[in-house]
Amino acid sequence: MTSKFPKKHRIILCIALIFCLISSIGASVVQTSFGTVRVEDIDIIAGEGTKIHGQIYIPKKASADNKLPLIVVSHGSYNNLDMQDLNMIELSRRGFVVISSDAYNHGSSDITPADISGLFPGKNMYQLIDYACASFDFIDTDKIAISGHSMGGMISNYTAQHYFEQEALGLGENRIAAVLDVGTDPQYTPYEFEGVADPVLPDVDWGLICAKYDEWFMKGETGNPALYLESDAARSFINQLEGVDLTGPVENGRIYTGTINGEEHIRAIFQNTEIHPLNHFSMNSAADAITFFYASLGVPSGYEEIASGNQIWMFKEAFNSLGLIGIFLFLFPFASLLIHGTTFFAELKADRVPAPAPALNNGKKKSVYWATFAINTVIPALLVMPVMLYWVGKGISVPATVTSWFGEPNTNELATWTAIVAICQLAVFLVSYYTFRTKDAAMVPECWGLTTTVKKVWKGFLLALATVTTAYVILFFSDLVFNTDYRIWVIAMRVFTVDKILYAIAYFPAFALFYLVNSMLVNGGNRVESRPTWRLFLISFVGNILGIVVLIFIQYFGIIVNGTFTFNSMRIVNLFPLVVLIPAGTVITHFFYKLTGKIYAGSFAVSMLYTMMTVSNTMFTASILG
Repeated sequence: MTSKFPKKHRIILCIALIFCLISSIGASVVQTSFGTVRVEDIDIIAGEGTKIHGQIYIPKKASADNKLPLIVVSHGSYNNLDMQDLNMIELSRRGFVVISSDAYNHGSSDITPADISGLFPGKNMYQLIDYACASFDFIDTDKIAISGHSMGGMISNYTAQHYFEQEALGLGENRIAAVLDVGTDPQYTPYEFEGVADPVLPDVDWGLICAKYDEWFMKGETGNPALYLESDAARSFINQLEGVDLTGPVENGRIYTGTINGEEHIRAIFQNTEIHPLNHFSMNSAADAITFFYASLGVPSGYEEIASGNQIWMFKEAFNSLGLIGIFLFLFPFASLLIHGTTFFAELKADRVPAPAPALNNGKKKSVYWATFAINTVIPALLVMPVMLYWVGKGISVPATVTSWFGEPNTNELATWTAIVAICQLAVFLVSYYTFRTKDAAMVPECWGLTTTVKKVWKGFLLALATVTTAYVILFFSDLVFNTDYRIWVIAMRVFTVDKILYAIAYFPAFALFYLVNSMLVNGGNRVESRPTWRLFLISFVGNILGIVVLIFIQYFGIIVNGTFTFNSMRIVNLFPLVVLIPAGTVITHFFYKLTGKIYAGSFAVSMLYTMMTVSNTMFTASILG
């Protein structure tokens, strides 16, 4: 039997859909620079039969009669092509053709065997360049540049090395005119190739954008990235230019000019007060890229120079984030619509919201509650390094552990840590309850939202599946019609290939366990009598993320003060999205709980969404499909 869909839920659902529509339209308008740039998806099959997925930004004035410079950009590890939004938008609106792709083992590109020492998949960039030169008649092949962030910078360096080697061996020409590394050390020394007698000088324009507090690169001999401009490494990079004999610190942002092999070239280092993950989300870094490519490639034909500080990419990010907010808002009211509007899901609606836990009305109850709360607050932080780095990660500096079924190294660590945190927090909660609070008759499993039937758990799962599937239908519509998705910085809901569904099935149980336990602790533990909802959320947010925030603070306090790294950087960076996602999931599961009286449907919905967001937005190095 169905019931009336609440007006308040109807309003929230409409707002969510409006947010998604505004997001899609607005992001599309900005990424096309108000209709002056054409954005197209490209999929090419490389020599090994592997697919490379990318996007090309084509300025309106590009033509066979008005050839424009080409800049190929690449994202870092565990990311995807959209992380180059700032470069794609800002450079294309200035008249440069820009291509960004999902690197092999990322996004919608295929898996390929790793290249250099098994570190990263590097062939996709030069394969894209060769494809573009053969396929597009509007590219000025004398002005091709490459750039990449982090692993993408390593790919850029590998690409430059590939072309230098081809030319040195007489197998082809060097197509590259300029290289801009972002968050990656550049080529400091001449190349030495087997079969080539003399060292090969890197006779192209070369620039570097680095973070003052970079976690991995540009540390020089001091080991402190803040002192990189004073390092011998930085000086040696600039001194590749004949006619430049730098003995003091490198001047930040200066374009140094000299000659290599008798031809004029430039070198430049731009250092910004930011951390490594902010290189691809920074107005300063975007301005530096614009400055460098103007200096190297000139102002494209038919265009006037636009000041480097004149930027619009952040508006696309704002629109993208509005869509992400819209999806978060969408989940609960759409599930409510299904519960109130269909006979199949109607029985999931609770007659009443379960009574809260008894009030903390004496000193003993308060002491037990807050002691339990404190222990569960520190558990996530205490387990990060033991589980992620040492157990699953086997002490390797970056995630690398995979199997054929669990093929994403980053997700393997996150999922295992998530599940163990849930088990430990549940154990602490139950020990506390059965040891100290069993006399509180009102605080029983019914209050926790556990007691139900197998049939209702199954229906809760199907409700979550229908809700999240519909959310992704909205996303795929946005991608199909507007070529946009929903994201903000390192948090992204993007389209995916079919293999990601298999990954999601593999990883879903771990995330589901966490959000089931989290919902139980929030709604059955923190939701006590007379405690208002805003305070419930505040306390739950603190309990969920305080330990993570403290770890992040310790890490970056040390970097800023003395250049030291307290923890493994990769594992700390991987915690960033959780500071937003866990509180958002807490709110969503709470409203599901109020409607159903149980923890299942909401926890399943949040887990499905987050699992798919995770598996489609990171590196995969083994395939379920073989």
